[in-house]
Amino acid sequence: MQLFTARLAMRPLQSSDWPLFLQLHQNSTVIRYCYDMPSEAFVRSRFEQRLKSWDSTSTHPFCLVVFDKRSNEPMGVTGFTYELEQAELGYLFLPAYFNQGFASESLRAVIEWAWQQWGITQFKAVVTKGNIGSEKVLQKCGLTLTGTNTQAHTINNTRYDDLIYTLKL
Repeated sequence: MQLFTARLAMRPLQSSDWPLFLQLHQNSTVIRYCYDMPSEAFVRSRFEQRLKSWDSTSTHPFCLVVFDKRSNEPMGVTGFTYELEQAELGYLFLPAYFNQGFASESLRAVIEWAWQQWGITQFKAVVTKGNIGSEKVLQKCGLTLTGTNTQAHTINNTRYDDLIYTLKL
């Protein structure tokens, strides 16, 4: 299974993608609004979960590696976890690809595929308050702010609110 957009090619995560996955999860700029620096063992566990094949009964995340169509360079990952008729969206991109519309382009393709292939009509995303870039990505994809979880988590000893964005097709 592969997805394509005007600028991107996406395919399921493979074992050879470990270096990219580790880099995304341990780059301080990438994870700044996500969590504290995780251990390699924690990242490996997340990686292994995402290697399994996915269908609509799966409880593990669906993960695609995103490539630049022209250069074939890996840029990041995108996907979702599906539970209780709702897909929770997520993505991580290398800093070189920030602020160029790649995250929203990949996410729109994932939403469209999930709807057409699996009939998924409800989507949500959780973003740390202050992560303006990710808020804009979600808004470009049609999600709207529908809630806030106050003081939901801690990053570098600072408490942050989680903003809940949703989309119903």
